[in-house]
Amino acid sequence: MNSSILVPHPIYVGFAMYSIIFHDPSFISAFDRTIIWAIVLVLGGNAIGVIIGYTIFFVNNKKARTIFTSIFVYPLAISSAAVAVIWTWLFNIHSGINTVLGPLHLPTPLWLDSPTTAFPSLMLVSLWLYSGISSLFYLASFQNINASILESARVDSAGPLRVLVKILLPNAKNGFIVSTAILFLFAWRIFSLSYVSLGINPFTETLVLKMFSYYETSYYSESSATGMVVAVIAAIVIIPYALFGLKRWMKTD
Repeated sequence: MNSSILVPHPIYVGFAMYSIIFHDPSFISAFDRTIIWAIVLVLGGNAIGVIIGYTIFFVNNKKARTIFTSIFVYPLAISSAAVAVIWTWLFNIHSGINTVLGPLHLPTPLWLDSPTTAFPSLMLVSLWLYSGISSLFYLASFQNINASILESARVDSAGPLRVLVKILLPNAKNGFIVSTAILFLFAWRIFSLSYVSLGINPFTETLVLKMFSYYETSYYSESSATGMVVAVIAAIVIIPYALFGLKRWMKTD
């Protein structure tokens, strides 16, 4: 149905509404931006998760390991809206982290104050926010590796990098599967982080934010169609991925 402030009486249009939104440049920009965000968060989040998980794995003291794990997972305990507020303060070019970077003669980006740096800045925040959950999955995978394999590596004088590449990563495939699926979903549904930081901004607008923008301006059909696009693509990516992961775990068991 087509229903908006301009069409007070809903009209049946079939799939035409999807053609309309895919010819809307602002929708295409939001779509592309969400894809980029998902790629960055999946690749960056997994990479950071491996590094954090690997580092914590070799902490021998159990209490210290628990403390470090809690520190990296803690950002997930904060609502994304609160995270946006905190990082908006930190990105303030007059009173935020630039006041520390400047005296150290380090680059002082405009962060959220520039159209070219606002989007990358929010992606950096998302990496800080969600990489901790990735590290948990990798740490769990590392801890499930047979201790005798690691002992043999130590006897053979294998260095930390060789242990990571030859032993830990090949046995962390399940962690990679879960981490990738979760990070993709986090990126695909991002709303509060972008909205609370900069509102409805054409330079940081994501698909979910675009759906909200359509709704706020009473373009209900476009909003509904955008919501379907978000849901369908998420299902197309996640369902096969989940089935593949379940099949792997069943074979392992």
